[in-house]
Amino acid sequence: MENLVERYISAVVQQLPEKERAEVARELRSNIYDMLSEQPSDAEIKKVLESMGSPAKLAEQYRQNPRYLISPQVYDEYIRLLKLLVPIVGIITLIVGAVSGVFETLQESGPQVSQVLQVMFQSGIQSGVSGVLQTLVWTTIGFVIAERTGVLKSKKPDDWKVSDLPAVNTEKLIPVSDPVAEIIAALVFSVFLTFGALNMIPQVFSTTGHTIVNVPLFSNSFTTFLIPVLIIGTLLTVIVGALKLVDRRWTNRVCLWSIIDNAVSAVMWVFLLMHNNIFSQELVELLQEQTWSSGDVLHYISTGDTAAIRLIISLIIVVVSAIQIISVLYNRNKRSHYSGYVNQEQL
Repeated sequence: MENLVERYISAVVQQLPEKERAEVARELRSNIYDMLSEQPSDAEIKKVLESMGSPAKLAEQYRQNPRYLISPQVYDEYIRLLKLLVPIVGIITLIVGAVSGVFETLQESGPQVSQVLQVMFQSGIQSGVSGVLQTLVWTTIGFVIAERTGVLKSKKPDDWKVSDLPAVNTEKLIPVSDPVAEIIAALVFSVFLTFGALNMIPQVFSTTGHTIVNVPLFSNSFTTFLIPVLIIGTLLTVIVGALKLVDRRWTNRVCLWSIIDNAVSAVMWVFLLMHNNIFSQELVELLQEQTWSSGDVLHYISTGDTAAIRLIISLIIVVVSAIQIISVLYNRNKRSHYSGYVNQEQL
């Protein structure tokens, strides 16, 4: 009995803003039990719940801020899609705008470093804001057209039955901020490291007289391997992040792709660090002009003896990847226990 009532309450409050859910749940629970006898039968409970109408229709009555442009039946999907698209489109257009601005500036004769940075930030912000606004406008227009033309159809409230109630969902969802942050971090890291490898942005400077020379950071042979690794790693991270945003739970496919992402990325980076000639000869020669302590990392780079450092970094990558894989398996195991409990409750 209580499970059926709680399922109805959960179906209602899940369609409301989080700040309104607790109060509405208390009020709704009180109203339902007031309409029931002291020891109600299942038939009585179903009759009372069906008389109250569909959870979607009742949730709209409780909603403090009515919506008209997008109907309540599809509003949550509309918001969920915006939360997915706006950060991704915004950061991608920001990066594309920054890159375009840098390319245009570099085509000019003798651009200053300050000028390059200024154009990069200005173009990036303008493109990012434009991308976000375009996403908001066209997503809204798309939902309005789709709903008005009948493409988005939902079950009519009058057709609702108690048997349509979903199970009470107490499983902890994956926060939207987590995959969005992972995608943004992967894109930003990959883009800047790629530009750095291709010597498209200022990295290390050497002053010769009154001339500032941009010294390449990586060797050409290392860059040849680095860029494919960055592309593959970024694609895997974007796939995992997109699946997390869609499922919002540690489903089988989310766990599988997360394990693939961690395992493949670890193997690629360890393979990459086996490369002996990582840094450019220009950088090595620049560092050799200075005096470094024996414990300084730059000392080993200047001498070319980086085997110990590369081994330590490889071990750290392997350990971190193993911990992340264990965390994925732990979260999947927790969800399996939760699913088993829900199935028992429904029997």
